[in-house]
Amino acid sequence: MNIRTYIFLGLLSLVMRVQAERNISSPLFLDLVNRIDNNYSEDEVISRLQGMYCLVDLKIEDDVIDQVKRYIITDRGSSRRILYRKDLYFPLMDKLFIENDLPIELKHLAAIESALNPSAKSSVGAAGLWQLMPGTAKIRGLKIDHKVDQRMDAVVSTVAAIKYFKTLYQIFGDWTLVLAAYNCGENRVLDVMEKTGSKDFWTIRKFLPRQTQLFVPAFIGVSYMLQFYYEHNLVPEVEEMPTNLLSFAKVTQEINIHKMLKATGIDKETFENFNPSYQKLTIPGEAKGQYIALPDSQMVSFVDYYMEQLKSSPLMKKDTAMNQSLNENASDSVLVEVISFSRPFNFPPEDIVEKQTQEIPNDYMADASVSDVPTPEIEWTTDYKYHIIRSRESLSDIATLYDKVSVDELMYWNELSPESSLKVGSVLVIKK
Repeated sequence: MNIRTYIFLGLLSLVMRVQAERNISSPLFLDLVNRIDNNYSEDEVISRLQGMYCLVDLKIEDDVIDQVKRYIITDRGSSRRILYRKDLYFPLMDKLFIENDLPIELKHLAAIESALNPSAKSSVGAAGLWQLMPGTAKIRGLKIDHKVDQRMDAVVSTVAAIKYFKTLYQIFGDWTLVLAAYNCGENRVLDVMEKTGSKDFWTIRKFLPRQTQLFVPAFIGVSYMLQFYYEHNLVPEVEEMPTNLLSFAKVTQEINIHKMLKATGIDKETFENFNPSYQKLTIPGEAKGQYIALPDSQMVSFVDYYMEQLKSSPLMKKDTAMNQSLNENASDSVLVEVISFSRPFNFPPEDIVEKQTQEIPNDYMADASVSDVPTPEIEWTTDYKYHIIRSRESLSDIATLYDKVSVDELMYWNELSPESSLKVGSVLVIKK
């Protein structure tokens, strides 16, 4: 649209809102106001849908259009919350899906189920990012009792969802049917497939529960919103929570939450917002481990506290080798598994091969000697350690923690300069 069109639509929207304030509330009138405010053109939406990549079989029909309108017009508040929370939870989901050879677009399902709210609960008993029912969760290895509900642990619940996705895909071999089965159960979908003799979702759809009939259109609608929200004047909602990326620390030892918050200064509301899985004031010990989610800037304080607790643990004191490792200032990442997205991770190159020198056949080089060309220095980069920067820590402090590591090497490995400021919670690469 040209500038004149934008000005005209802006003035028209203003006039119509004045009329709305005079109690003109016709559904057609209000729909027209919404379409103008949200830059909605059905022809443009259909054109984008036709060219949009989608994990499921995309069919443009009335329910699909209605679900698109739901996310970009009717329920914009929910869409803004999804856009805000996606930066908190999508990096984690991407990592886990890629590690398990699953399409990362499955993360859009969590946006439908919970609006990416880990504390979400339904009236029928489902909970967490993936809205897992208790029975399904327990089958996938999650713990649910009076102390902890791991359906609301972002990491372990996503791992459980991944196991379920793999099972469903082994059964159906089609992601559209997988989503339908995720919503109403694999047995229900299999029964309908057997009765109809069809393996096509859109063919068997009318025989499924109405909620399931709308589930795939909703997946298409939320996928559209996540790809084209900027076309509809949708911006993430600013919530009263930290806006830096989340880190996730795996812990196995019992932690008293009240004592931990007091010792670290971590805000109680922040901790509860990101860790709704813990039902009591104690994080129970778990041999398989469970996760603490915190903004990067606060995770460092938690890791420091947890390391101190490990040092004083009776079980740790009995383990002579582990105790010695702790006392020698070993990297915390050796003992605490931390998933952090504060800086992009670059995979180290593999199979580095030294390039052989070759004589150049040009005549003007006939009298030149190339026999003494020095062998290029090839730096092998298969082994790394990672160091999470703590409060008031300098490069000099960090260098002293590792054997034969200099400040110059730290700057070189991490592309830093003497003037670079160290961000608390960032991760430094330490080459062994």
